[in-house]
Amino acid sequence: MNARSFRTRVAVLWVAVAVAVSGSFLLYLFMPGALEELLAGEFEGETLDDAVGFFIAGLVIIPVVMAAVTVLVGDRVNRYVNLIAGMAFGLFGVYAAVGHTLADGFNVHILMVAVGAALAFLIAGLGLVGLRRPSQTAGWGTDQSRPREEATV
Repeated sequence: MNARSFRTRVAVLWVAVAVAVSGSFLLYLFMPGALEELLAGEFEGETLDDAVGFFIAGLVIIPVVMAAVTVLVGDRVNRYVNLIAGMAFGLFGVYAAVGHTLADGFNVHILMVAVGAALAFLIAGLGLVGLRRPSQTAGWGTDQSRPREEATV
């Protein structure tokens, strides 16, 4: 797989993470009493203020920005950034899914968070595999990459 197709596939995975997180927030609104809670100025027991709004927006914007970064930066930096961001986003998703499951029981919006976390871990794993694999750009097809075997007769 060449670098462009790898970057495109990882960018699509980041967009899928953003869709999963957005879907989680939308499915949360369909829970009984959630819409009334939001209209009363609370979100999951916390006062709905600017910080909570920026946090929710950040959870959607970070995967979209990572999709753009995946396409725009170099190959080695791309794999490091995807490894770090994928692990961070995946660990946060696991923490959120486990915390909500223990507090409120299992809901459909928790499933979307778990899907987002699984995709983020997949992105991190792809970055790790790319870092462990030898570089494809070493030029295996050129004469400088391997010494030419001379025939000894």
